[in-house]
Amino acid sequence: MNYNSKNLLSSFFRLRNLLLTPKKEWERIAHENIRPEKLFLNFAFPVIAISSLISSLGIFIHTHDFISALSRFFIVFLSLNIGLFVAARIIILLTPNFQLKIAPGIIFKLVLYSASVFCIFHGTANLFSPYSFLNQICLLSELYFVRILWLGTSPMLPIADNKKPGFTFTASLLILALPLIFERMFSILF
Repeated sequence: MNYNSKNLLSSFFRLRNLLLTPKKEWERIAHENIRPEKLFLNFAFPVIAISSLISSLGIFIHTHDFISALSRFFIVFLSLNIGLFVAARIIILLTPNFQLKIAPGIIFKLVLYSASVFCIFHGTANLFSPYSFLNQICLLSELYFVRILWLGTSPMLPIADNKKPGFTFTASLLILALPLIFERMFSILF
């Protein structure tokens, strides 16, 4: 097994653990010391690439157009990466409002790990035809990342209990809205 397949496999297990046992996984994540660049390369890019691949596969199944599927892959890949990066940067700028003084890497970990759940369900929603029951279930499942974020806030951040709901709401809104805004923008451009 080479280095890249190990990273892909560990990303898959990390994502699975975040979905099934988020509290235990956040306790493991809290003790890790990883730089944001490494986190993007080793975790976010593979997860977002898989999500983009699933999304483009759905487009190809529905339209039988390779060019549309390929452009969908790049649109989803770029919008999720840029949207999550911008969301993390904005949350870093907002941390003084929640009386937090923490390293930016912790915010990146919190954003990227919790948003990975959103990314997978976002890609899966495109496998099914729009407005179908399964599509709507996947779109609703995207919101599960809010619970993952909520559970990760306590072990990752020294935040007061009265500030936790506001932080989670603000971070969730940014994580949800910014990738979708970028996706819409890129869809119009391309």
